[in-house]
Amino acid sequence: MRTLDKAKRHLNRSINAALLKNDLVLVGLLTKSLALAFNGWAEANLSKLIHTPYGFDDIEMEQIKAEHRKAGIGAAWTKCIQLGLSHVQSSPKSNYLPNIRQKLARIAEQYVIAPYLLRNKIAHGQWSVALNRENTAINPDTTQQLRQLDVVTVNNWFDAHRYLARVVEALVESPDGAFHRDVAVELSALEEFEEKSRTETVAGKIAALREKTSHRPIGATS
Repeated sequence: MRTLDKAKRHLNRSINAALLKNDLVLVGLLTKSLALAFNGWAEANLSKLIHTPYGFDDIEMEQIKAEHRKAGIGAAWTKCIQLGLSHVQSSPKSNYLPNIRQKLARIAEQYVIAPYLLRNKIAHGQWSVALNRENTAINPDTTQQLRQLDVVTVNNWFDAHRYLARVVEALVESPDGAFHRDVAVELSALEEFEEKSRTETVAGKIAALREKTSHRPIGATS
């Protein structure tokens, strides 16, 4: 996990430098490389979550791994959320757990399940043009998504996975007396991330990089 985090930092530094130089070809290549690094990082993050001490028991871990083997990382995350919520006691008449379930399912769909196909296309060498499942024709929708993929989107994948894992950890780890407090804190952080991510753009990132560079002392390095 540390090695993958290091790779992410180095790729982001290289992308930042390419953005400042307006080298869009290099930005595109490095962004696809960042998406590939995310593939390995996401798998490692899921494994870390599954094996968190005082979290899922052996039977639950095997259930999650079985879903992963059968249907991929998106199905495994869905099972993590389902099992995590099963650890929580709540009144049948309360909307508390259904609301959490709905929120987490939406995050998983947007940042785990939906990008899964896109990451697979990149991993199989389809960096510019995506083919259909049978590899017999171009998939225009996925091709458009590939061409629009940017560093802000990929970094949001990383962040969403972190926040989602923290919520699930709170579901399975927190003692009864601290559960509502711990989950509330993590859900609040997740909501803040969502709000921030809605307004982030590559143009805004470039402006921030230029602002930072203009205030850097002569001779300093990033």
